[in-house]
Amino acid sequence: MVNEVAARLGNRFEVRAIHVGEFIDVRGIEPRLSTQLPVIIEVAPSGYAVLLRHGAVVLFGIDPIQQERFLTDLGKRVVDRYEKVEMERAIVRAGDADGAEPDGIIIKEVSIDRMQVIAEILGKSVILGRYESEIGDAFRKIEPLAVEMRDNPKKVAWKQPQLVAQIGEAILAEHQLVGSAEIGEKPELIWENAELDRFYIRLEAEYEIRERHAALERKLAVVSGTARTMLELSQTKRSLNVEYYIVGLILFEIVLSLYELVIR
Repeated sequence: MVNEVAARLGNRFEVRAIHVGEFIDVRGIEPRLSTQLPVIIEVAPSGYAVLLRHGAVVLFGIDPIQQERFLTDLGKRVVDRYEKVEMERAIVRAGDADGAEPDGIIIKEVSIDRMQVIAEILGKSVILGRYESEIGDAFRKIEPLAVEMRDNPKKVAWKQPQLVAQIGEAILAEHQLVGSAEIGEKPELIWENAELDRFYIRLEAEYEIRERHAALERKLAVVSGTARTMLELSQTKRSLNVEYYIVGLILFEIVLSLYELVIR
């Protein structure tokens, strides 16, 4: 199998990771080239594809035309397909030892299990890339809001539906990162293979998977915390307004009663 894979891909080839949707249903996909996850299959005439359940597809030695055809053929297997996909590229070449360089990934041999390790790392990296962009936008909105709250608190727009939506988006993003994408967990295929485990650790460090994940979690905490604080302030303001209305009604009743007493 190793010789066959190397013959198809050569000693230097491109790999592309694409975040296509929220989830990919990999059940029933055959023939698989490995019994271990992630699912890896051949793509005619000369490439391979790894399908990760958390929504990423990683393609080895496949040109852009084949790529579009393959992604279209996935059809309904992709749940909540994105209109705009996130993509990441890398060059893989054969070398004396497994490792990573600023301009690419080095593998000791072109094999299925090493391709699966590469796919795990690039899949996680491209998912992190999407959330870094989305959460970054929300994070950048916090500073002007905080400045407005400090300088002009009476002019802050207290829009509860937007605040609730922002909290929901932060919770959903956290669920995707921690649960579905399993960013912080090692794949099963490396558990009993020390060589693959070392390769995975090198790539994980090169792509700063853990550091980026931790940074995203901190930003998520700030975004959701800010939204919750504003929601609480909004609810407090509403409660105060209600109390003012009640006091106003009571005063109106007192004035009305006094007026009736006077005119009598």
